Amino acid sequence: MDDLIRTGIMGMDELLRGGFRRNLSILVTGSPGTFKTLMALQFIYYGARDYNEKGIFITTEESISDIRGYAKTLEMDIDAYEKKGIISLIEKSVSTLKGGLVSADSMLQIIKKNKIKRIALDSIVLFKYLYPADDKSEVEFRRHVLLFTHRLKKAGVTFMAVSEKSITNIDRIQYSELDFVFDALIMTARARKGAYFERIMSVIKVRGQEHSMDIYPMSIGKGGVSILNDQTPFSLVDKEETSKVR
Repeated sequence: MDDLIRTGIMGMDELLRGGFRRNLSILVTGSPGTFKTLMALQFIYYGARDYNEKGIFITTEESISDIRGYAKTLEMDIDAYEKKGIISLIEKSVSTLKGGLVSADSMLQIIKKNKIKRIALDSIVLFKYLYPADDKSEVEFRRHVLLFTHRLKKAGVTFMAVSEKSITNIDRIQYSELDFVFDALIMTARARKGAYFERIMSVIKVRGQEHSMDIYPMSIGKGGVSILNDQTPFSLVDKEETSKVR
């Protein structure tokens, strides 16, 4: 497939048969502690490092200093690309917001002016603060997210967002309204492996694109998160063991 965008998440592109199509909206959702933030950060960092694509990483629940700290620990030189103006880190803490949010229009102006190609948002909860206090229905939430992703698509941006999902059984997932809005959905979770837990992931959907449907373990080390796609995916026995976890 032509004009694929590499994710920067080691092992992920093989599952996608080369990467994502450009200008898609991608949701990484799952249990706490399953590398979602780091996957979004890698998407921005490796886009800048390997393809000179300008990117913006928006953090809502952690400070920029924390994000830089994670990158440094994993030997991702975020600072160098910030100084070059290729990566921008933006902090919009939901604990201190008082309505002073960056509007979609102003964000699109920034994208056009700076020729931004990738945006990562950690997390999608930021959209809940775009509405007045009396207007937070799921229908409105879904509509506003959908409008925003469509505007980014028209602006030539590939968008990755992070959300939380309570997962106790990987075989019986309850999908939210938000899961249907995005072009691509990546699910992360923790699975029981005997006496310990292992972080796992699966590509649930990519509209109009072939991809692996298997479940794979993840690891973390120098350079960030890796999808261990050279190993045999979890067997049905493993899935049955996982289903016992509550």
